[in-house]
Amino acid sequence: MRRLDKNHLSLGLFGFNCSGGLGVTMVPERWDASWDNNQKLARMADDAGLDFLLPLGRWKGYGGTVNHNGSSFETLTWASGLLASTRDIMVFGTVHVPAMNPIVASKQMVTADHIGRGRFGLNIVCGWNPDEFDMLGLSLKEHERRYDQGQEWVDILTRAWTANEPFDYAGDFYRIRNTAMEPKPWGGTRPFIVCAGNSGRGQDFAARNADMLFTFLSDLDHARDAVDTLKAAGAAYGRTAGVFTSVSVTVRPTRKEAEEYFNYFAVENADTQAIEYMVIGRGMDKPGTTEAQRRMFRLRAGAANGGFPIVGDPDDVARTMQQLSDIGLSALAMGFTNYLQHLPYFRDEVLPRLERLGVRAPRRAAA
Repeated sequence: MRRLDKNHLSLGLFGFNCSGGLGVTMVPERWDASWDNNQKLARMADDAGLDFLLPLGRWKGYGGTVNHNGSSFETLTWASGLLASTRDIMVFGTVHVPAMNPIVASKQMVTADHIGRGRFGLNIVCGWNPDEFDMLGLSLKEHERRYDQGQEWVDILTRAWTANEPFDYAGDFYRIRNTAMEPKPWGGTRPFIVCAGNSGRGQDFAARNADMLFTFLSDLDHARDAVDTLKAAGAAYGRTAGVFTSVSVTVRPTRKEAEEYFNYFAVENADTQAIEYMVIGRGMDKPGTTEAQRRMFRLRAGAANGGFPIVGDPDDVARTMQQLSDIGLSALAMGFTNYLQHLPYFRDEVLPRLERLGVRAPRRAAA
């Protein structure tokens, strides 16, 4: 089975296929998700020894002043292009189950996997945004049924990747006959699968199907419990699954400079209308939510698309990442306000510190 285990803590870039990336900000240097920038960044990450590239699956923006994520690349064709442009890094496609026929998707993914010689990974999303599904002419099913459909989709996908003879499938959502697919995934092993699950039903779906499970972190004090819960869910299916989370990284030579820049892009220049759409659409502002939790949700949404902000000098950032590794996280999916501008400093200052701390293997020299 394929794994992300070259490093004790895997690191990747998240969301740069979409305008703005993770930061819902109006600053002039906000991420421009052009193809040239995507390709240049992928090569920079590959040369830096990062482990993966993970796209957001977006069909529509969040509105507001800058229409955050309003411009985005479809992720399977995006992954194919970046796999052809890189050497070692794993590249994921993020697929909304209701939007993709499982046999068509399986063929597209195998094509990407052969382009990358086994470096394609799959991020499965069962769907949450009704506006996007309205745009696609699809109905977003009731919460529990989304995962029922998702399981049928995964079952068919897996059969297509492994069956040596034509097969039939008759479920509640899909009915196919005399189905056969060649070629199989590169090297005879299936792509690495990641999946998020915040509800109990979602966690169960992820634990049953994914090699690595996603969780949002509220704070470091409760992070270990969140990680242990997901690992236990995987173990219930006889699986040893990793756990990862998303983070925004703001690193500067001094902690003061980092905190000032974070305040500049995530607070003073936050696109509040787009943030409100995101927070309410994802159900973060529920009855019983405290005012402190509301403020945290909005700050996290603005800074990191809901992820965990890491802010400080290179030592601060490296120590925080070591803490996250120590509590059991296997990987961090990172966002930067401007990936091309900010990744080089992280590469040069934080990665060597992580190597000295023992959570990252020494980087190989670029060819």
